[in-house]
Amino acid sequence: MTEKVIIPDEFQGSIRRLLNRVPSEQRDDEALQAALLVYLKLGGEKLARHYIEISKKVFPDQMVLIKKQLHDGVDEDEADGVNPDDTERVEEYAADSKQTGF
Repeated sequence: MTEKVIIPDEFQGSIRRLLNRVPSEQRDDEALQAALLVYLKLGGEKLARHYIEISKKVFPDQMVLIKKQLHDGVDEDEADGVNPDDTERVEEYAADSKQTGF
């Protein structure tokens, strides 16, 4: 069972203004009200408004940020994200570690 959110008197006006920005079907959501109260306490009304705007946006589940095409001059190892120089360095480090006992 969820507890009723208790809003201090000093935040009543701000909460009322912020709830006017929230879609009507979400205004009675106690989790949203609690989150707004936290944002008000931490960063003020501007941060709480920003939270509301972000919560209204719909983000796709899987988003490709960067699509990168392979160029003709790229090795298969580099295309896979493996740099041959890095592999050699790791092997050298491992050999040095065995000699020193680390």
